[in-house]
Amino acid sequence: MARLKANLEKSGSVGDQWKNAVLVTIAEWPLPNEKVDGEQLDYLIGGEAFDWRLLAQRLLSECGSTIAIETWREWLSDPVLFAGFEEPEFMRLLGVDKFRAHLSYFYGVTVEQSLVVAVEEEITHRRVGGGRQLSDRSLELAYETLYGNTRDQLWEVFRLEVGMKPLRDGWRHRDEHSVGSEDAFTYWLFKLRMERSDPARIASDTRKGLAKLERMRQNDVRRKKLVQTDQLHVDMRRRRRRSRKS
Repeated sequence: MARLKANLEKSGSVGDQWKNAVLVTIAEWPLPNEKVDGEQLDYLIGGEAFDWRLLAQRLLSECGSTIAIETWREWLSDPVLFAGFEEPEFMRLLGVDKFRAHLSYFYGVTVEQSLVVAVEEEITHRRVGGGRQLSDRSLELAYETLYGNTRDQLWEVFRLEVGMKPLRDGWRHRDEHSVGSEDAFTYWLFKLRMERSDPARIASDTRKGLAKLERMRQNDVRRKKLVQTDQLHVDMRRRRRRSRKS
C-alpha cells in the first residue's frame, strides 16, 4: 500500500501512469477477500472470477489522494473489457492468472447481468406489443427463460450449494444479499447456463449480453456529456452575471 501511494505521488494524474501503478499493485495483491471497516470484500469469486475494479476502488480510496476521486471513479465505472488498455498491455500489468480470472468475471458477472436485463426488456416489449398489461413479472420470466426457474428458487439452490447460513424466520431472501453475494449468485447462474445450453445458444446469449452492455455504456456516455453541457451553460451564465455586475 505504501509503495502504491509513493508510485501514485510520483506518477501524478497525467496520462495512464497512475493506472499502471494501480494494476501492478493488483497483480501483486495476495488476498482473495478481506474485511474492511466491517464490510466484506470478495475480490475472487469461486476461486475463478476476479473483480479487479473492486480491489482498485479499495486501494484508491485509501491511498489515492493525489488522484481526483472523479478521475478514478470514472475509470472504474467504465465497463470496457481492458480498462482502456490494449489487451497485451493489460495482461502484462495484471499478470496472466489475474487477467484470466478477470475475463471470467467480465463474462460471468458483468455480461451475465446485462443479458438478464436484455431478456427482461425483450419480454416487456413482447407484452406491450401484444397489447398486454405491464407487470413486475418480466424479471422473473427472464430468469425462467435463461435458467429454468424463478429467481427465488434459484437463490435457494445457490444458497444451499455454497453453504450460506439459513435466514431467520420472517426475513425475505433478498435481505441477506450483498454486492458480493449478488456477484457470486450471478456467476453461479452463468455456470449453470453454460452447463444447460448448447454452444450456439451460448454464443447467441453472449452476443446479446455484450450488445446490451455496450448500449448501456453509450447511454451513460451521452448522459455524462449532457451533464457536462448543462454545467457549462450554468458556468457561462454565472460568468455573464458577474461581468455585468462589474
